[in-house]
Amino acid sequence: MRSDELLMPNLKKMPNYYVFDFTDWVNIVPVTTNNELVLIRQYRHAVEDEMLEIPGGGIDWRLKETPEQAALRELAEETGYVASEVIPLGFQRPNPALQSNRLWSFLALGCEKKFEQKLDEFEDIEVVTVPLTEALDFVHQGQIQHSLVIASLHMALKHLNI
Repeated sequence: MRSDELLMPNLKKMPNYYVFDFTDWVNIVPVTTNNELVLIRQYRHAVEDEMLEIPGGGIDWRLKETPEQAALRELAEETGYVASEVIPLGFQRPNPALQSNRLWSFLALGCEKKFEQKLDEFEDIEVVTVPLTEALDFVHQGQIQHSLVIASLHMALKHLNI
């Protein structure tokens, strides 16, 4: 986190504008060969509840990963699934009022479970699959509440026949 002295476009000076400098993130919309969406369920302490999400995480700058490499790594680690085709969906700004990072989204097609999960020490993730045709129902019924997940699903729609 940093505090900037900001000279606004209207020339007013804001003495303390706080910015979170996170590394860029990735997420991936995984669709199986059986047209199921692969979701993960995990506890999110800020809201004290479990959330249904898509796999994702930070880009590891130490590994000099591309966003696509990071997304595929997160998919394999969190779910054990591997994709036969990956389509870049672009990037979003998670919260440009407070954060400087981007979220890169990808669509993974032809996903098959090839490995066991390889979770980080503090990850506790349950893998859930749902028919792709029901994915949007999960959003509309409030079962998927994470706005970045909803946005990435929306970005994937033009590539999916639902």
